[in-house]
Parts: sequence; structure tokens; C-alpha cells
Amino acid sequence: MPSSLWNRSFTVWLIGTAQSQFGSAVAGLALSFLVLHQTGSAGQMAVTLACSLLPNLLMPLAGALVDRWNLRGPVIASDLIRGALQLGVGAAALRWGEVPLALINGVAVLTGLVGLFAAPASSAAVPLLVPAGALARANAVLSSVSRGAWLLGSLTGGWIVTRWSPPLAILLDGVSFLLMAALMGLVTLPDRAAPGAAERPAGLLSEVSAGLRVMGRSRTLTLAPVIALLLNAGLAPVTAALPKLFAGGGGTAAGYGTFLVLESVGVMAAGALVALLATRLDSRRLITVGLAVTAGAYGLMWALPQPAALLPAAGALGFGFGLINTPFQTLMQELVPQAFLGRVFSVLGMVSTVGMPLSLLLVAPLLDRAPLPVWFGVAGVAQGLGCALWLWAACAERPARGVHLDLRP
Repeated sequence: MPSSLWNRSFTVWLIGTAQSQFGSAVAGLALSFLVLHQTGSAGQMAVTLACSLLPNLLMPLAGALVDRWNLRGPVIASDLIRGALQLGVGAAALRWGEVPLALINGVAVLTGLVGLFAAPASSAAVPLLVPAGALARANAVLSSVSRGAWLLGSLTGGWIVTRWSPPLAILLDGVSFLLMAALMGLVTLPDRAAPGAAERPAGLLSEVSAGLRVMGRSRTLTLAPVIALLLNAGLAPVTAALPKLFAGGGGTAAGYGTFLVLESVGVMAAGALVALLATRLDSRRLITVGLAVTAGAYGLMWALPQPAALLPAAGALGFGFGLINTPFQTLMQELVPQAFLGRVFSVLGMVSTVGMPLSLLLVAPLLDRAPLPVWFGVAGVAQGLGCALWLWAACAERPARGVHLDLRP
């Protein structure tokens, strides 16, 4: 176990994660503009997005495999494959001018499949990179730096697409994945404690089931996917309504970009706060405060749906998200034994990633029929319900905090 937070492996991991977030933000924007440029259809853009998200339904199976392997391997392999895929699409677009939409969607599916292994492996690796007492601070630093890199990548991607072309931005993303793979080669991870041979279930589905049983031992872990689904379901219509509201409600299209920037600044501010005061702050209380802050921000957006109120609310919303996400990840890493972290984080990742597009599909027919501010109220109600569930779970288990979970089948 490392003796300090700023050891070589964690520092390299932090740099590599930031590099990957930067490249992914650049490519996400570039790929959207490439499809839009070729087809002129927002619907086709949605299909490409769905192709990239659809593999997340298989994330629990990927999490079970991650728990079998050394954590560094899945991260390096996924970075190499995703880098090669992005370089291939970017090079094809530069060479031919247009890339067949079927090829773009196929690459989106493959990229999503490969990424299934990287996300749970990355979350499960953090407790092995830093001392136990520095876990909250490490997650906060990773969250803030990753969000900052994503924001910088979004701004840079827009500039590259405007100044040059989407294919160049996609190529940059491919290079960023290869750089991260090279950096991950410098990381040293200790061996994880794993269940004995007699305790290990036979078969992949049995291992997924074992991970679900671990979650079932704790009310907090059982309700975590439900709360994540509520939060993402509430956020989905807000994400769809905001651009139209800014464009037609006395603001400008650029105002939506400012909203996203302020939201990111709020997330980074929360991460900095947690990093500075990690040893004095309780994860459960921080999550409760974050849920209350975000519910209040949605309430403000519902009551005053004007740019002058929406922009300050963006900072509050991001700050609340930061108080939820980073402590939540730390709490999961503390509650769940290392041998099951891949499976638990994969279940949470599947719910978080799939919840938003599914919610969008459900509310899409109603978005233009109801007043846009209504959706802020809907999000506030969903957030408030999530807060109530969280308080119920956290208060019930607070006396048992730190007690070892019974993992016997």
C-alpha cells in the first residue's frame, strides 16, 4: 500500500485520466459535428449517440471480468483499442471527405464495448493507488482535474472544429488514448485481495449474481442504483430543454455554453473543497447536502427560468453534483471489498449511463408540449425523492458504518 497520496503511480494515473478526458471531450464534439455535416440530421446524431451508449447494458458482465483480472490490463487494452478506432475514423474522414454512417455507428458500438472495461477498472483501482486515509482526497482531486480537462477539451474541440475540421479533432482523441495507454504502463498496482477458490462462483453470470448479493447486504448499496436512476432521469429533460430555453428566452445560444462552463466550475469547486477538508467531512452528510443543493438549484430554475437566474443556478447545480459524485464514489470504495468493486461500479455505471437516454426517449414526445420550466420542476422532484431515499438508507446504516460486510453466499 502506498505511504502517501502523491506517489508516482497516482500522479501518473491522474495525468493519464486528465489526458483521456480531454481527448474524449474533443472527439465527442467532433463526432457529432462530423455526423451533422454529412447528414444534416439531428436524428442521425441521436442514433450515433445511442450506438455508443447501447453496450452499457452489458457493463455488469464487464465488471465481473474486471474483477478477475489485474486492473491495469483492461485500462491499457481499452485505451489502445479506442485509440486505434478513433485514428481509423479520423484518417478515413480526412482521406475520403465522408465516412459511411454505418462505419461511424459501428465504431461507436465498438468504442462503447471496449470502454465497458475501462470505467469499472478505473474506479476499482483508486483504493490501490493511495493510502486508505487519503481515498476521499484522491477521488476529489481526480474529479476536479477530470472535469477541468473535460471542460478544456470541449472548448478546444469547438475551436478545432471551427478553425480546421472534425476529423482532425477525432485524430487528436485517438492520440490521447494512445498517450494514456503509455502512461498507464508506468503505474504499479499491488495485487488485490480476492475470494478463495471455494468462495468464487463458477461462471460469469454467477459472479455477477455474487456482486448483486454484496450490494444486497447494505441498504445504501441496494438503493444506490435507484437513486442514480432518479438523478439521471431528472437531468435528461433538463439537458434537452436548456438549449432551446437559452436560444428563445431572452438569451443567446452562447448562453448555454456559459451554463455548461459554470456548471463545470461548480463541480471543480466542490472537488477542491472535498480535497482540502477530506479528513473532516463525512461522505454521507456531503451526499445529503449535495442532493439538497441540486434540488434547490432546480427549484430556482423552475421559479425563475431566465438567463439571469439560470447562470447562477448552473454553478450551484455543478457544486451539488460535485458533493454527490466524489463522496459517493469514496463511500462505495470503503463499503465494498476490493474483489467486488468492478461489479458494483459496473452496475452503477450501467444505470447512470443508460438512464439518461432512456428517459429522453420517454419524454421526447412531451418536451415541446409542456412549458420548458416544468421540466426543471420535474428534476427537482426527482432530486428531492432521491434525497429522501438517501436519508432513509444513510440514517439506518450510520451506526453500522465500518462494519465488515458478510459476503458469504
